[in-house]
Amino acid sequence: MGRLRILLVSDLHGSSVAYGKLSNAIKFYKADVVVFAGDLTGKALVPIIRDDGSFSLGSGVSKYVVNVFGDVKAVDGKDLDKVIKELRGGRGGYYPFVTDKAGYEELASNRDRVRETFVKLMINALEEDLGKVVTRYREAGVKLLIMPGNDDYPEIADYVRKQASDVLVPIDEDVVELNGYYFLGFGYSTPTPWNTPREVSEEELRARVERLIRNVDQSRLSKLIMVIHDPPYNTLIDQAYQLSKDFKPVIRGGEVLRTHVGSKSVRALIEEYSPLMGMHGHIHEAPGIDYVKSNAGAKVPVINAGSEYSEGVLRMAYLSLRIIN
Repeated sequence: MGRLRILLVSDLHGSSVAYGKLSNAIKFYKADVVVFAGDLTGKALVPIIRDDGSFSLGSGVSKYVVNVFGDVKAVDGKDLDKVIKELRGGRGGYYPFVTDKAGYEELASNRDRVRETFVKLMINALEEDLGKVVTRYREAGVKLLIMPGNDDYPEIADYVRKQASDVLVPIDEDVVELNGYYFLGFGYSTPTPWNTPREVSEEELRARVERLIRNVDQSRLSKLIMVIHDPPYNTLIDQAYQLSKDFKPVIRGGEVLRTHVGSKSVRALIEEYSPLMGMHGHIHEAPGIDYVKSNAGAKVPVINAGSEYSEGVLRMAYLSLRIIN
């Protein structure tokens, strides 16, 4: 009997280096399907201000970045390409924007202009990064099931939906059948301290996912794979670093404390509907596999590949399922 080989990835946050590795991963792991469980884009716009032939990195616009690599530094023209590559690559998936002083001042004084510029740069970068992935996957006959996460703007979600093809399969708030399995996608998260673009309450998350579950033949729920960006609460894969009120890690006994931050609704859905498994992301520092006991007595595996996108590392989980006729 054949096997369906799946690679699970999540939270690449616009790192061009991680995307490059994603396009090549299928050569080494012989995957049939890659599931990308959300957070496709980066978190910061970094203006590069042109000033009399030299360049300096400005940081006043982005609410995510105070400075670049720890300080505001000047670079000359010959080093500009290197700086841009570093920003787009493994050190964070940032979006450099070369402008002059007048352009920077316009950004600094106009939040709508910041958002417009940020979204445009994200879409341009995603088009390039995903374009390489789709081209390589088409050559290899691999499908990419993909959805935006909580950090992705609504414009990114719209862009992904419009890219549907024989290779790229959007799954956000949808159910897709593949080789006898049903992949249910939901990329929103419950509220975070950072007020990200795509957040919903626990109650809304449960209601919207349950509507999707009703689209699946209820006798086939044992073949349902829940691809939900938020991991289930009180598991090994939802333990984030505990933060103080000023967003600094809480350290006790020389160790950073961890706390459970997953979704109670996701856990309740798994307990009630007993799917085949859950695929998740969101909590970068909690890769691994755990099990949630369903009301039917099944031990449902839940997996988080984790993320080290800021180091240019592609973290993955590899799964092999029997193909169901």
